[in-house]
Amino acid sequence: MIVLGAGVFRIGSSVEFDWCGVNTIWALKKNGIREAIMVNYNPETVSTDYDVSDKLYFEELSTERILDIYEKENPLGVIASVGGQIPNNLAMKLARAGVKLLGTSAENVDLAEDRSKFSALLDQLGISQPPWSKLLSISDAKRFAEKIGFPVIVRPSYVLSGSAMRVAYNEASLENFLNLAAKVSPDHPVVISKFINRAKEVEVDGVSDGETVLIGAIMEHVENAGVHSGDATMTIPPQALKVEVQKKIEDCTQRIVKALNIHGPYNIQYLVKDDVVNVIECNLRASRSMPFVSKTRGINLIELATLAMLGKKIDGVKLSPMTAAPHVGVKVPQFSFMRLSGADPVLGVEMLSTGEVACLGENFSDAFSKALQSAEFTIPPKDGAVFISVGGDEERKKRVVPIAQALAEMGFRIYATAHTAKVLNEAGVNATLLHKAREAQANPNILDYLQEHKIDLVINVPIANRQNSFSDILTDGYIIRRQAVEFNIPVITNLQLAAALVDVLKQKGKNSASIHSLNEYMDDLPWKLW
Repeated sequence: MIVLGAGVFRIGSSVEFDWCGVNTIWALKKNGIREAIMVNYNPETVSTDYDVSDKLYFEELSTERILDIYEKENPLGVIASVGGQIPNNLAMKLARAGVKLLGTSAENVDLAEDRSKFSALLDQLGISQPPWSKLLSISDAKRFAEKIGFPVIVRPSYVLSGSAMRVAYNEASLENFLNLAAKVSPDHPVVISKFINRAKEVEVDGVSDGETVLIGAIMEHVENAGVHSGDATMTIPPQALKVEVQKKIEDCTQRIVKALNIHGPYNIQYLVKDDVVNVIECNLRASRSMPFVSKTRGINLIELATLAMLGKKIDGVKLSPMTAAPHVGVKVPQFSFMRLSGADPVLGVEMLSTGEVACLGENFSDAFSKALQSAEFTIPPKDGAVFISVGGDEERKKRVVPIAQALAEMGFRIYATAHTAKVLNEAGVNATLLHKAREAQANPNILDYLQEHKIDLVINVPIANRQNSFSDILTDGYIIRRQAVEFNIPVITNLQLAAALVDVLKQKGKNSASIHSLNEYMDDLPWKLW
């Protein structure tokens, strides 16, 4: 049996997919496959270690090279669904060349990956999704965007980590983003969908054998939708989703998986706003969150997916996604902004993180605190100083008031730019004015405070349409964020994440005794599935 690896590590594809590939090799051996072969070309991975697979082809992941190996080895089949987007994109070409792909058929992979076909399937199933249209021409796209109202999201097909995906707030940016998407995915359709502001994003990871649909976990994002899932902070179980919403997600998942006749791993992403559930997309492959789900829930999803791809049943596994474990898991992204010259640490629909960390704890605050520290995020001391700046109108600035009040009550000194300071002071929060970066001669100045390490945390939330704008790269907000990164001062650009950090700070000092090994957490589970 041949397993296709993840290829090079880069933004969007990292060790998570290698974990999936290695666990597939182990599961094949466990289930009687005499020779498990790995095809991968990254020397930094576990999958290319000499003792993991029975045979390793250190070769590029291209159609021609895989066909050469397939012809030489004449295997029972090829697994292309555990290495991320590179092997997944090869599925249709390999199938057309006569390669036997194990698991979900290439036609159904295409049905899920092709944005237009998948959106049409959801319409047929009567499952809710944001209004959408397949791109036929730029003029048609503009008319559609005008009809449903900006903002809209431009979504190319067959891409990893949201490549060329953008949120457009006006016609000019829409045209730019459509041209970019067409270049990145020239052979596949681009879909335009309504972008729903201030919605919560939820994900499901699971496995199906064609009959039994197992949902490994329902994961809730801390940040609102608009932050790529690879950059989002995720929690298992959900902390703010109603039970009826979770049941709706479970029902939609069952229907989508059966319609696509999935045999193997899958990942489905949802939007939730005002308890209304909308589907974003479905990936018929292992996701980067599968190691997180497997280790939090005590159930190896890749081992089960391998069983399903071998034609075996997984009906012996009885576990509802709403069955609570005695612990909480939180996954946080890890960034390399310090190493990327000029990079702006504002998160959006295209992935920017270069890794991730997951931790378990007694509650959300406990797990989140551990995860932040593991990702080298310096949690500010309670006698520290926080700088706050929120872009947009006064109503938008008022959203940060509860966060600032909580920080002030804990003893933090609050600094802010002029308009944000005015809103905070009017709300009863004592905020000291710091002049903007461009007001270099005015004192006190934010740049001086950052350079002198008088600030322990920066909360800088730019206006939504600041994201993806290249003409105003040297705004005050960008200069502040970049300077904070250069001086290793933690930066938060999202109000939901700031609120979650406030919760951690409130609990600081109470969570130090809850350090346990993964095995201890697994031993405490009421089910034994690992």
